[in-house]
Amino acid sequence: MIEQKRRQHPRCMKDTAVNYHFLNHSTQNEAIARNYSRFGMYFETRRSLLPGTIIVIRNYGCKDPVDPDLAPAFCSGDHDTSEACQELKTQVFGEVKRCEMLKGTTDQRFGIAVRYIGPAT
Repeated sequence: MIEQKRRQHPRCMKDTAVNYHFLNHSTQNEAIARNYSRFGMYFETRRSLLPGTIIVIRNYGCKDPVDPDLAPAFCSGDHDTSEACQELKTQVFGEVKRCEMLKGTTDQRFGIAVRYIGPAT
């Protein structure tokens, strides 16, 4: 909870399946949003992203993931009704602010921090 207290905006700390793609590409990349707020998101993915990269993030919905490691985040039925957890955007533009290789994982994964820059219409 210390992490939550230093943030400007309340975060929903619920794992949620999302996908993202680059502006001029249609290929979707799967990810797990570990937390999100009204203004940004932190997710984990198998792909490194450069800070400053603009991406489109979508709430993945209830589909079977290609990546079996993502399965627990899909349609868990665990519905948090807190105000912070109502902030998940259906589709939004975001700017990558930070990308860190995660340590202690059996495969290569990256933690990505994104600041929302506007709704994707």
